[in-house]
Amino acid sequence: MPLKTYDESISVLRRSLDAAKVGDDEKLQGFARLDRFVRAVEQNCATEVDFAAAIAHENAISRELGGRSVFDDRKPRRSGKPEPRQLTLF
Repeated sequence: MPLKTYDESISVLRRSLDAAKVGDDEKLQGFARLDRFVRAVEQNCATEVDFAAAIAHENAISRELGGRSVFDDRKPRRSGKPEPRQLTLF
């Protein structure tokens, strides 16, 4: 689950609980249960991301989605001659 979605979901639950028309004891118990739930999810549902695999996947599908690279405008290198380090204006 994306972190923004998770945080917003918890925020909605907290606001709903705060606005509920129940007694203070029930609200406190609800907040305590919500807190236990959040801690359990964060402890048991840690995500593991393979960053290199994610980047490779994005590079693989980029052209299909209309994406480009900073290297797309680069002219092919002339064989045997080093590329100039800086372009001249005149």
